[in-house]
Amino acid sequence: MKERLLSFMDTVSFSTMLGTLCVSLLGVVVLVLALNRFGDESVTEADADVEGAAQTVEVSPTGPTTTEAPPEPPDPFYVIGSDIVDPNGQVHVPVGANVAISVVDFPYVFEGGNGGVAGRIDEIKAWGWNTVRANLVCDDVDGVGQDDVIGGIADTIEELTAAELVVIITCHDGGGTNVTINDETEERLREFWDIIVENYRDNPYVWFNFFNEPWELSDEDALAQWHQLHEFYVNRYRNQGVENVVVVDIPAFAQAIDLLADDPFADDLIDQCNVVFGWHAWGDLGGEQATTDGYRVKALAARAKGMAIVITEAGVPDPLEAGTAGFPAWNVSGFDAALDLASTEDFGLLWWHGTGDTDDELFYPLTADATGFWTAADGSNLSEAGQRFWDFSQTARPATPFEGSVVRSDCPSALGQ
Repeated sequence: MKERLLSFMDTVSFSTMLGTLCVSLLGVVVLVLALNRFGDESVTEADADVEGAAQTVEVSPTGPTTTEAPPEPPDPFYVIGSDIVDPNGQVHVPVGANVAISVVDFPYVFEGGNGGVAGRIDEIKAWGWNTVRANLVCDDVDGVGQDDVIGGIADTIEELTAAELVVIITCHDGGGTNVTINDETEERLREFWDIIVENYRDNPYVWFNFFNEPWELSDEDALAQWHQLHEFYVNRYRNQGVENVVVVDIPAFAQAIDLLADDPFADDLIDQCNVVFGWHAWGDLGGEQATTDGYRVKALAARAKGMAIVITEAGVPDPLEAGTAGFPAWNVSGFDAALDLASTEDFGLLWWHGTGDTDDELFYPLTADATGFWTAADGSNLSEAGQRFWDFSQTARPATPFEGSVVRSDCPSALGQ
């Protein structure tokens, strides 16, 4: 019995050793094959397309770790004729307000001492807005230089655009001074925009409005120089492959909707990638007080050319004599007409101003007590005109899929380039 047991144990030991050796040899073979396979540069795309391809594996001294690959950047906005198409393929009609972004610890221009728009996403969405226009003096005001501004707006822009809110950045330096290429204002702001464009070129929710109301005049020479300025900026960044939407303020303090309709001075910009025309509806129409019918005729004529137009400023002063944008009574006419166009023809409309018109006042308030827009985010504490804009902002706007082709945008990405 003892000899049989020993013999059996010997047999088991030998079989175990043999099995272990076979497994080891098999492991070596598999390892060699694997090394040969992954050392071969001819691995096909199909070989690499395995489940979990959205993850990357990093080898560390303690072993491999798995991390999520960075998300793909969102698709661009496209301007196609008079339509703006968002990254989800829906028609985007901008509705919102002009706002300030606090860039320093003390009140900044257009903040009004109320504070900027940072941390106000819930209130923005309560109003029903999808767009804000960030008003900046971009260089050297109150001791705030370019670096202060660029760094100071970064967190707020990230916060707003992460919530899929469009932020139109605009510089108020040199407004109404007839800015030309290579003058002092333009050269300083070109440095600013070179940095801003590089910082946000991959964020389609950031739009560039290079100059607020750069041209006061609207004669033939002024129109030619207006065109030269904006063509230079559009081409400068399109040649770098940047496709963010560009908003160009039209001449005559951005009020010349009649010239946009009747004169060809800006027609070739229609064929540029992602150009929107910014119109300030303060009630001037060719030197006369605007009427609702007069605005409608000119605005629809310009749109019929294939121009995408957004009313980026309109509002009513409260009290009326506090108005600062031309004649206060004309401001009322302009707002009435702009609200009519926005309500019946889907023109984009942004209220002036949601946080502050200067560094210490709010002359065009949405609220009854001239505080920031967020104090009326429940529909109370509204000025008379603020109530009308609240009702407009609250109007349901179902998502409307764009039914055309993005190729018509003339943007390289839409053309597969």
